[in-house]
Amino acid sequence: MGMKHLLGILFVALFLGSCGSGSNPKPTAAYEEKKTSLADMERDSPARFLKISGSNRNNLVNQTVIEGEIVNKATLITYKSIQIQVTFIDKEGSTIEKQKHTIDDEIKPGSSDDFKIKTSHVKGANDVTFQILDAKAE
Repeated sequence: MGMKHLLGILFVALFLGSCGSGSNPKPTAAYEEKKTSLADMERDSPARFLKISGSNRNNLVNQTVIEGEIVNKATLITYKSIQIQVTFIDKEGSTIEKQKHTIDDEIKPGSSDDFKIKTSHVKGANDVTFQILDAKAE
């Protein structure tokens, strides 16, 4: 038997042996601890895991219609009762008004939700920005 053949068999044996060790059906205590730690972090800091984007327009009955999307980047926690702040900005970039709204939908980990808010027209507003203030974790 040649040296190359022996090394080839040894490599295959090591490869197959290492593949079987990864299929341990029982999670380790360290894994469970990391999972609990991640859940606590997601539960305590919803604004870090919820991302918001959107746009605004005026309708015919003198309302501002705000439409957007909230994405849940968490891996374990579902959020609901999401409090957002909408800031109305004039042409120069100055804040005219801030409004708080609550989105009641549940957003599961890794998913998104569309929202629509109608509010009275804010005179002089040229644009809006969004910010997640808080949310309840389930």
